[in-house]
Amino acid sequence: MPQFAYRAKDSSLNVVEGTIEADNEAAAISRLGRQGVFPISIAEAGGASPSAALILPSRISKYTLAYITRQLADLLGGGLPLLSALTLLAKQTESRSLQRVIDRLAAGVRDGRSLSDALSDHGTIFPPLYISLVRAGEVGGALEQSLVRLADLWEHEAELASRVRSALAYPLFVLFMALGMTVFLMTYVIPTLSQVFIESGQLLPLPTRFLLAMSRFFTEWWWALAGGAALFVWGFRRWYASSLGRAAIDRLLIAIPGFGVLARKLDTARFTRNLGVLIGQGVPILQAIDVVAQHISNAVLQAAVSQVTDTVREGSTIAAALTSTGQFPVFVSNMVAVGEESGTVDAALLKVATAYEREVDRTIRTLTTVLEPVLLVLVGGVVMFIVLAMLLPIFQIGLVVQ
Repeated sequence: MPQFAYRAKDSSLNVVEGTIEADNEAAAISRLGRQGVFPISIAEAGGASPSAALILPSRISKYTLAYITRQLADLLGGGLPLLSALTLLAKQTESRSLQRVIDRLAAGVRDGRSLSDALSDHGTIFPPLYISLVRAGEVGGALEQSLVRLADLWEHEAELASRVRSALAYPLFVLFMALGMTVFLMTYVIPTLSQVFIESGQLLPLPTRFLLAMSRFFTEWWWALAGGAALFVWGFRRWYASSLGRAAIDRLLIAIPGFGVLARKLDTARFTRNLGVLIGQGVPILQAIDVVAQHISNAVLQAAVSQVTDTVREGSTIAAALTSTGQFPVFVSNMVAVGEESGTVDAALLKVATAYEREVDRTIRTLTTVLEPVLLVLVGGVVMFIVLAMLLPIFQIGLVVQ
């Protein structure tokens, strides 16, 4: 029987190395998983070293996840057993690293594990919402339908994120071009022209003196600026990674006029759609809310959803719990209350999500309409100040000559 050398992490997250006998690589990975050891890399003994083996991806895009999910649903819908569908899906997947992940899923199913349990070994690729929906489909005997809902959900989220990025692309492009142009003028053009003004010996206007001082600061202290910026970014990322820092920044973000409204609507749409899908698939309400809370990007709204879980656990209705947080609009709680009375909470949540997604599109169009002229005015103002500051001494030299 072949031997496989592996490098892995145990339950205490310590790195361990060793060899294991198995029929193939997938079987070796499965055996290690049952032993509580999670491989980082694995290779057949005598072949490539474990460190040179292909490492699994830490995450994949929403579009890719939706694509392979829909493919798996189609294969199951065609009458293939789950194990055969996973094996075929691995063969037709172009990405080698993703193919290895699917091979591991197939190995887990081959060893008698459920698909949701196999998915939980790859939590960075398959989030809790994904695993919960798959588990609900397995329990209800409707795995294919759950995968179809998951594919729809991930495609919807990817499309929404794409619309936001596309809307912000042009304003960000203008902003970075303006910064680049300003740095070029301050570090190259202005120092060259400043020699002419200095040699003239005249008293320069205040705007010109200010501009020359700024240019001298940029050219002489660029290393300090670069180091300070890198240190600031590093410190900010460390602080934002802490719960206190993230809460402070996210609280500030949702308070910014325009952008705060957009962030709140995005998370409200994501929360209601995900919760509606989970409840519609039969996931218990408390579990569904816990899972959905992990998919909210803003820490303030995430804390509000966690508060909803505690309030519902104490016997409150979802609508009353949402109202008590003070973070969700009255429209959301009213629609949920109607759904609770009629027994169609999932449908009510999906209607709320659809409404807020339309609001997100409208808000994005409004913000981009406002941002574009504002940025153009700001860029034009900076350029005008630089041009006037450089022209004023030239006008003075002309007056002196006359």
